[in-house]
Amino acid sequence: MRSREEALRRFAFAHHRPLRLAQLGLAAIGYLLCATVLATNGLIGARGLGGGDVLAYWTAGSNVLAGAPVYGVGVGGYGAFLYLPPMAQLFAPLALLPFPAAAWVWRAVELAGLRLAVGSWTNVGLALLLWPPIIPEIDSGNVHLLIAGAVAMSIRGRPGAIGPVALTKFASLAAVPLALVNRPRALAKGFAAVAVIVMVSAILAPRLWVDYFAFALHSTAVDTGWANIGRDIPLPLRLGAAGLAALGAMRWPRLAAVAATLALPVLWLTGLSVLIAGVARPSDPNPLATWMERRRSGPTLPSG
Repeated sequence: MRSREEALRRFAFAHHRPLRLAQLGLAAIGYLLCATVLATNGLIGARGLGGGDVLAYWTAGSNVLAGAPVYGVGVGGYGAFLYLPPMAQLFAPLALLPFPAAAWVWRAVELAGLRLAVGSWTNVGLALLLWPPIIPEIDSGNVHLLIAGAVAMSIRGRPGAIGPVALTKFASLAAVPLALVNRPRALAKGFAAVAVIVMVSAILAPRLWVDYFAFALHSTAVDTGWANIGRDIPLPLRLGAAGLAALGAMRWPRLAAVAATLALPVLWLTGLSVLIAGVARPSDPNPLATWMERRRSGPTLPSG
């Protein structure tokens, strides 16, 4: 019996090994492609074009350290910083580094977000090769892969990062309905962390929050370039579709990736990298049915 089981294991390994080697080879090509693009495109300020978004973050962090205004450049403008104050404050330590070093640190953070989204470093390489928006996203240094990581974690039943990541762009909040029927306690812990972050941020720099709200009330989307692929879709219509997809994610969890993508305030081409969160395997294929069954069974402690 033992020899038969051993033979079956060897048979399975022999047939699995070529597939595994192919995956590793394709992943290596993905990493090589990404490295080539980043090296070729370079960085802004060093005769290159890359790092445009992370430059805005680094500049905001520098302004925080210098006590200079953080907000002022409108959407689509060069160096525009459109995020909540904690994002600028987060970049204050990175602003102590030269811009090229800070840009590569942030690219590493984005790569970690992609790792959270796809589940393994092999899958990271495959994603770099197979989903075109990801490499431009890493090149520019936006926050979309952090959103992808948070949404993917929510699909897997660990939504604690939804709230903190929403301090970059609110799009991750599209995964909230899924979390409410799946892991509400973990969601609540994440938002408790957000409350602490916002409170500390406001205590440290109350003027920064005043400036943010004044800027947000008067800021308008002015970009009409090709990279803004959502420019011809009215924002209310896109947000309505995002809401429907978010509600649908309560039944089909992978729709949370679609909802978060549609919920981006400006749908840049690189924003499509958020869709990679949809490869995450749901912890529950039908969270809504499970939640309804728990409700019918009587009161229980909320899962977390």
